[in-house]
Amino acid sequence: MKLINVIFEYTGIILIFINALLYLIGYKRYKNVLAYKYFSWYLFISFIVSFTAFVYAKFKITNLHFSHAYFISQFLLLSLFYRSLFKSNQKKYLVIIMVLVTLILAIQYALKPSLLYQFNLFEIFITSFPIVVYAAIHLYNSLNTVYVYSLINAGVLIYITSSTLIFILGNYISYEDMNSDIKRNIYLINKILYVVYLTLILIQWKTSFRPVKSKS
Repeated sequence: MKLINVIFEYTGIILIFINALLYLIGYKRYKNVLAYKYFSWYLFISFIVSFTAFVYAKFKITNLHFSHAYFISQFLLLSLFYRSLFKSNQKKYLVIIMVLVTLILAIQYALKPSLLYQFNLFEIFITSFPIVVYAAIHLYNSLNTVYVYSLINAGVLIYITSSTLIFILGNYISYEDMNSDIKRNIYLINKILYVVYLTLILIQWKTSFRPVKSKS
């Protein structure tokens, strides 16, 4: 089981690097497409944060503070990604949610700075749940139509919904001091789902954004 855990951990790091690289390579080509730009930045920042946290973990250095950068950047950039895809009457509500979530977290950390060095379940929920709602709304908006970001949206729905539940459950289990094997299995499921999510993103690039070679 430990070997499988390591395999999926390294696979996740490799895939996020490949995805970030591929989407950034096409950044100039799609510079006028806001959704593509925001998603490219999301992948790039996710890679930087994930890789740095990965290195810290290997050197047995506390890396919990990187979780805040990961979840907050994911919330902000995916919110902007979906805002660029939403209908005009939906955009204003998304902006309101962005502002409210940012203010709530700023107040929470101002009142209790020690949370910056802890795993914040409230932060995970309040930054992840809106993204799941955005993905569901975008899926509804796109019914009976062919839309470019279908695989990415499906990945967001699957992974972020599942990972939010897993993080909350995993934290509960740690407090209950249950068998460590159970905790490892729960987080292994999260790593597997993350690899599935990144694979869908890669397939999306191949089907929608890969440069087409001109015929000579």
